[in-house]
Order: sequence, then structure tokens, then C-alpha cells
Amino acid sequence: MTGEEVAHLLCVNFNQDAKSLAVGHANGYILYKTTDALESSIVLDDADTSPAMHDAIIVERLFNSSLIVIVSQKEPRIMNIYHFKSKNMICCHKFTKSVLNVKLNRDRVVVCLEDCIHIYVLKDMKPLHTILDTPLNRLGLIDLSPAGSSLIAYPASLEAGSVHIFDCMNLSAVNTFTVHDGPLACLRFNIEGTMLATASTKGTVIRVYSVPQGTRLFEFRRGMSRCVTIYSLAFSADSTYLCSSSNTETVHVFKLDKPEDQEKKTEPASESSSGWFGYLTQAASSYLPAQVNELMTVERSFATAILPGSDKKNVAAMPTIKGQPHLLVATTDGFLYCYRVLSSGGECDLVKMHRIGVNAAETTRGDPNRPKPSESSSSRVPDANDPEEFPPICHTTG
Repeated sequence: MTGEEVAHLLCVNFNQDAKSLAVGHANGYILYKTTDALESSIVLDDADTSPAMHDAIIVERLFNSSLIVIVSQKEPRIMNIYHFKSKNMICCHKFTKSVLNVKLNRDRVVVCLEDCIHIYVLKDMKPLHTILDTPLNRLGLIDLSPAGSSLIAYPASLEAGSVHIFDCMNLSAVNTFTVHDGPLACLRFNIEGTMLATASTKGTVIRVYSVPQGTRLFEFRRGMSRCVTIYSLAFSADSTYLCSSSNTETVHVFKLDKPEDQEKKTEPASESSSGWFGYLTQAASSYLPAQVNELMTVERSFATAILPGSDKKNVAAMPTIKGQPHLLVATTDGFLYCYRVLSSGGECDLVKMHRIGVNAAETTRGDPNRPKPSESSSSRVPDANDPEEFPPICHTTG
């Protein structure tokens, strides 16, 4: 089977806690358990190829429940709420324009159209509120905090990099603040809804803000001058790490040191020669242009992961697996990569690669008597065309 036969994925998406991966394809959807990502194969939660599920361009799962939201490319104005365990279509909502994005938590369902945002009560799917006349949002750029106060973040301007924060529980605007000079390309809450990560269309700087105050907490630079398209941002469950994936082969992991941790690191330096350097740097910064001063203050990535030759659209997540932080990257060409994030940082180890998609399990495994590669060669990237080194994902059909 060729790579193109495995591909044809219309969407790949992790759920709120990154314990499930949803895949949309021409014939329906597939759900995988990411908790099995370190094993030789990962288990399918569900798959459905009924006509209503065909050409799934949006697949959103509510944590590890049986509730999913499906939007089909054939009927992009219809949002389907589906219970996959009982195979029951709970309801369908039709809109005047195409559904560009859907976010849900245990209280609310938020539907993004290009010029408005609809808010529903999850338990009965009754319409609660509509935010009208939002800035034109053709990318469907929006996020909903998974827990806490159910906050929505969405662009406040088509050209300027500002963001609106809206409270879905009290149905009130909370704050508006500027996060970048140019238009937004990506934004993401941490699971508690207390921090918001943002990136602009330039893609060189990632920033983290407190919510709802809008105070800048962290600023990270993923490159000096190379402009990229940021595909995804994701916090780890404990908000210690933040990862970003893009249209390049490098996935960046940033460490969110607490202010007291940074103070502990800088205190000893003030009593040494490096303290003089810090003093001179601070003094010089007041005379430098703002752009140069910014280069001196931002942090670099704590760790990086290299995708093996994939230039397709992707999404990243940072679950904790067996007590250790890991980086998962799913791509629309039908691969799931699992990296181990070391406590010391640096380049992440690629520990597993899986095929995902409708035809992934049909691949021939090859000669069972063939010796397996040495376990000690952890730095070597497995051959994606070798079924022994790169087994397909086991799954059942729903």
C-alpha cells in the first residue's frame, strides 16, 4: 500500500485532554486512544462509515465520553451531535453559513461561523446566545477553555493582533487585549482556562497571557526571521510545557518556568561575573530599538522534535503517558508520531510511529521471522516503509 492510499485524512484533532485522537476521512471518522501510543499498536475507540459521517471535516469529541460533533464537507452548514456508543444521532443544527469550527466542554458547545459565534447548552443543545458581527474569521479561529469558567477566545480584529475574551456562563464580554502586531494565526487555552497561548501569521514569536487579565506571562521565539504558518498550540496537562507545530519539520516545546523559578536561576548570577553581564545587558537595552530589545528578552525552545519528512498539515498535543511528558503529532498524511520529552530538554526521542486512517490496518506486516531492529538504536528514525519497524494501528470497525 502506498502512503497516498493511507492518507486522504480531512482532519486530525486531539480531544480536550489529549487522551483521544479523532480522524476524519472521505468515508467517515475514526477515534483512537492515545494512551496506547507507546505500544506496538493503539486501540480504536470507534469508527463509523455511515453516509451521514462521510467527508468529515470537523470531528470533536467531548473528553472520553461517547459524544462527538461531526461536520461533513458535503453539508458544511449542518452540525451533527452524535452518540457513537448507541449509534444515535442526538440532533442536527443547520446554519445560514458554513461551520468553520466547533469547540465543546462539559457545559457549552460553541460554533464558529465566519461572522458570528453561536453558544449552546450542552445537556439539551438549546441555543443560549449568539455573538453577532464578529470580525471576519474565515479560518474559524476560536478556542473554548476546557474547564473552569467556559471562556471563549477569538480575534478582535481582522488586521491587528488583538483578542476578545467572552464568558460563556455569564454571557458577558470579559476583556480585549493586544497580543501581536499582525493578524492572529492560532490561539489556545490551557485546560484550566487561566492562560492563553497565541501566535500571529508571521509565526516567529509565541506568547502566553494570563486570563482574563491579559498580562503577558511568557514570550518564546521559535526562529530568528523565518516566517511560518503555525498549525497548532497545546499546553501540557499541568501547564508546565507548551508546544507549537507548523508547516516546517520542527515541532517546538517551550517550558513555562514560574516567576519564582526564574528568580532562583538569576540570584546566583548576580554575585558572579555573569551578574555584570546581566547589568550591562539591562543598561544597554534602554538604548536599543524595540525590535532588538525584544530579541534579547525572549526565550528559546526548551526542546524540539523533528518530523520525518512530513510537510502535511498537523496537530500536536502534550499528554502525560506512564508518568512522563510526551509529545504527540498527528498528520493529515496518515501518521502519528510519539516523542519522549526529556527533563533536560534538547532533541526529543522518537519512540513510536503509527499509521492512522481508514486503510492503516490493511497493511501487510511482512516476514514474521525477520529480526527486529536493535533497541539500543533509539536515535535512528524507523523506516516508514518497513511494516516490522512501523506497524499499523489495530482497530475494529464500528
